[in-house]
Amino acid sequence: MVALVQRTVFVVPWPAGIEGFRTLVNSDGVAALPVFTLREQLEEAARRYGWLAADNSAPCAEIGARNALNYAISQNITFVVLDIAADHALELTREEYEPLLSEAARRDSQGPYAAAGRISTSLKSRVTPAPGTIPAQKAIEPPKSVPPGAIQAPAAPPPSTPGFTVSSDFDPNAAATFGGGTSVTLSPLSQVAPDAIYDALTAVLRDYPEVEWAALCNGARGPTAPVPTVGLRVDTSFRQRLNEIIQQVRRTGDEHGAALDVLLLDDPELMRTARASGVFYPWRKK
Repeated sequence: MVALVQRTVFVVPWPAGIEGFRTLVNSDGVAALPVFTLREQLEEAARRYGWLAADNSAPCAEIGARNALNYAISQNITFVVLDIAADHALELTREEYEPLLSEAARRDSQGPYAAAGRISTSLKSRVTPAPGTIPAQKAIEPPKSVPPGAIQAPAAPPPSTPGFTVSSDFDPNAAATFGGGTSVTLSPLSQVAPDAIYDALTAVLRDYPEVEWAALCNGARGPTAPVPTVGLRVDTSFRQRLNEIIQQVRRTGDEHGAALDVLLLDDPELMRTARASGVFYPWRKK
């Protein structure tokens, strides 16, 4: 950690001239700032989490690590995650890195005797993150080719997932307006979804880099009863595959006994509610 603050790191700027750097939000609504020691690590994360620009490049900025940590504090960001797409990914809490930003830490962390002085008394060492705070990296399977119209209902009835079935009057085709308006309301799920559903949906969404983040929550359209809903924030400049995304998400839900509605998140209030209700992609803290 002492070595970290003596160097520069790479961060990902928000697109469209929005000030600041990209963050990730977990299912508890807790934010993390991803920083990277190498440009290659940033590019790998950009491919995995859908941060690539229209020309397939990975936007990045190189800043001092102290600047990045001070930014996290100023924005009240709970975690800083180092090289999040790597096997050696490391999660830092504010109480761990804030002592490094004091004037005393600056003096003690410079020169040939860096980290040999008083700074060591104010830091807590944690070589590995707490269990479950950073999901283990899983191999991404190649996307399967699904011709338009070739998706069919499974021959056998899907397994039943308690809390994720809906009444018989739920018409997935009628609910496929995809966008949200003033008549749409979102709320947290009444019970925690099985990890298998989160894992399967995450595997699907990784094939669509235009999906910036996703939340699983209850959604109600007008007076209808709320149903399990996947809310998606999709890059506004790349929305040519929306129908394909709907099909794949619903097909994945069906395979796990969950009848899922799909909602495109553009309304600021709905996005805030979705973030607070159950963000699971691209980063989820279990």
